[in-house]
Amino acid sequence: MRRAMACVLLLVLALAGCGSGSSRDDERAAARARAEARAHARRMEIGRRVFAKNCTGCHTLNGRRYRDPIFEWEAPNLDHVKLQRRYVEFRVETGGPNMASFQTGLSAAEFRAIVDYVVETAGSRVVDDGNQPQDLLDQGRQIFDQNCAACHGIAGNEMTGRPTYPGIDFNLVKPSERFVIARMKEGVLPEENPPLMPIFTGRLSDAEMRAVATYVTAVAKEGPAPATR
Repeated sequence: MRRAMACVLLLVLALAGCGSGSSRDDERAAARARAEARAHARRMEIGRRVFAKNCTGCHTLNGRRYRDPIFEWEAPNLDHVKLQRRYVEFRVETGGPNMASFQTGLSAAEFRAIVDYVVETAGSRVVDDGNQPQDLLDQGRQIFDQNCAACHGIAGNEMTGRPTYPGIDFNLVKPSERFVIARMKEGVLPEENPPLMPIFTGRLSDAEMRAVATYVTAVAKEGPAPATR
């Protein structure tokens, strides 16, 4: 009897120990999650400050319109584009048309923070409900192939031409329909010879431009890619 009671006592203690271990594991996991959340919040705040200091002169984000319209054409409204991480990293590091490089102007922590902030914040006006009519998508793809594929990659395909300045790669950027239509109607430096992007008003009807915009927004890639820095 004593031996049986001793075995039962040992079993109870063993089970209690397992429960405590599981509870400790849960507590450690919760602590890690809280620490990661705090670190993420710090990065986002740093990113917001870096963006406010360096980028709000040219870029609209979170509804806050750019403040210094000093260039010949408006920089992308970041509320109307969803951006993959490696695209944002590339732009921050190398710059772009009328955009300076920040490769040497930011610390590693600031670089990561502003990339996180833009990737997670941009694209609030991009809507893709997945219910676009197939005939409209087919029309948009055909027009895109004829007029846009030379300068823009999309649907896993690279641009087919070799212009002086390649346009937005829609394998990395998902724009709103409004963004695409505005670019087609306004062009990018259309007075240049050759322009960075011509005006399509008069070359395409409003309905054709809408078809292109519907196709691009539906097919363009979105979502984060692994960090490279």
